[in-house]
Amino acid sequence: MTASPIRIGVLLLAPIQLLDVAPIDLFGMLTKDYLQSCRLPLPLVNGALPIEITYISEGGAGTIAESTASAGLRVSAGFEDAASSPERTNILLVPGPDPAMIPSEGAQIFLRSHMENRTTILSVCTGIFSLAHAGIVKGKYATGPRALLSELERKFPETQWKDRRWVHDGNIWTSGEYCSPPNWHIRGQGSDEIPAGITNGTDMVAAYIRETWPGPTAEAVLAMADVGNRRAEYDSGQARENIWWLLQILRAWFRNPSK
Repeated sequence: MTASPIRIGVLLLAPIQLLDVAPIDLFGMLTKDYLQSCRLPLPLVNGALPIEITYISEGGAGTIAESTASAGLRVSAGFEDAASSPERTNILLVPGPDPAMIPSEGAQIFLRSHMENRTTILSVCTGIFSLAHAGIVKGKYATGPRALLSELERKFPETQWKDRRWVHDGNIWTSGEYCSPPNWHIRGQGSDEIPAGITNGTDMVAAYIRETWPGPTAEAVLAMADVGNRRAEYDSGQARENIWWLLQILRAWFRNPSK
């Protein structure tokens, strides 16, 4: 069992996608209190981790970060607080905001400071735009939402973009979720699988947990969360996904034609 706390920050650059924050719960499920509440056998509880989670935004402690589904997340620290400093943060989760949003200079400085301190940074879906604007994925392998990969390639050509569920390069993990209809840019061919889901961030965090704390407790937590073990590579190509989206649009048009 790890003696010192594992401190995890969640960077909320509102408004954010609520589902993109959900992977943080996998870390919460690794704590002793949670495992005991599930009445797991003692050998599994003994594999618990002392996780501490801090929700961070530019507004600071006591503010509410807006998200989708008309929800709000209570913020516990600002950029200048000790609780969110790179020296006290082991992992920084960056859920996805509006991809059109450019992070403030303060947010970009905050991200760069964590990169310089070698904090493990986990980016979910459009969170990659925040990392790219901050310049911390230059020269690195990374991924993002499949429908937006062409835009990412155009805006940030110094990054090596990969069409995968997640990519791990050094201390940065990025996930490639499908958050919007396709841009019809053909990238390949694939199987009959429907488009990649918004849960790819969960797949990425599961892969990180398995790599960082391998063992029966981690596997038990991921099984309780019903998180599988999907590989990083997609099972379907972009061309197949484009066809799937086109089919849904045609079906919707026949059901609800424009008035």
